[in-house]
Amino acid sequence: MNLATKFRNTHPHAFFLDPEKPNALKDYLSYQEWIDSETDITSIENAGEDTMNKVVRVHLTNGKSYIIKQSRPWVEKYPDIPAPAERGNIEGAYFQEAGANDTIASFSPELLNADPDAHILMLEDLGEGTDLTYLYKKENSMDENVLAALMDYLSALHQNFTQATCDFYIENRGMRKLNAEHIFRFPFVDDNGLNLDDITPGLADLRDKYRTDKELMEQVAFLQYRYLQNGETLLQGDYYPGSFIHTADGIKVIDPEFCFFGDAEFDLGVFYAHLLMAQQPKEIIDSISDHYKKPPTFSDMLYQQYAGIEIMRRILGLAQLPLPLHLDEKEALLEQAYAMLLEE
Repeated sequence: MNLATKFRNTHPHAFFLDPEKPNALKDYLSYQEWIDSETDITSIENAGEDTMNKVVRVHLTNGKSYIIKQSRPWVEKYPDIPAPAERGNIEGAYFQEAGANDTIASFSPELLNADPDAHILMLEDLGEGTDLTYLYKKENSMDENVLAALMDYLSALHQNFTQATCDFYIENRGMRKLNAEHIFRFPFVDDNGLNLDDITPGLADLRDKYRTDKELMEQVAFLQYRYLQNGETLLQGDYYPGSFIHTADGIKVIDPEFCFFGDAEFDLGVFYAHLLMAQQPKEIIDSISDHYKKPPTFSDMLYQQYAGIEIMRRILGLAQLPLPLHLDEKEALLEQAYAMLLEE
């Protein structure tokens, strides 16, 4: 069964985005009145790696270009893995609501149009950009001005969007359940389909050491329970280098499809964990606390714990990173993560 048929089995009346069919996309955009009927598509190209969603850049005869993004009932990179199709609608709601804040808007693509039935967004084209995954390569350091900007974004989000101040709520239960499996369960099971020794010889033995640690597994279970509870603060939900891009207009934050109201400590913990895995200079890592404005109830211990589990899941789980690290370096990170999870 091809993907178009698979999609239509669940969404029989919705448009299926196919970059190989520009005429169909032109007709769709025109029917939605997102472009003029006299405007044609000159080219379509992939915009990004199509990890969770299908994302294309559309160039038009009027000289304009847009990003068209569709979320389907599977993970785009792995179509056999189910995922909530409504995540695109939730991302649209995030851009609409959080974008009302000037700071958040300055870091975000503008949401131009949305079709909730087909789970399609039309977004401002930010132009050619480079995400920050280059930081995982050794000797590449994050500029402190970039870190300060990313902390300004996170501070504005966590300070201004709380249950007490918002007239909207984003639960995103389906995406949270999917993410929880990858964060808290898959890294510690044998039958997850990943041969860790193919990635780094000896890594499977390290995984076995941790998954048989009863105290650790109890702490991981607690964090999973906490992550799945509804919280007070709106989160971006996936605050790591792949969600940040350098553009001609500065740094931007994209892909909030994992957003929800939860613990502010989760967003910052994920960010911190990735700086550690990318082996960023100590002065850069230490400057997080100089630039991030903590909410009143922020827990440093919970922040460290979320960072610890993010390190473990990225080294031992399915969501692998391009980390050019040897076994001893990964072992050191895992030991650090273990201490972060269990230290009181």
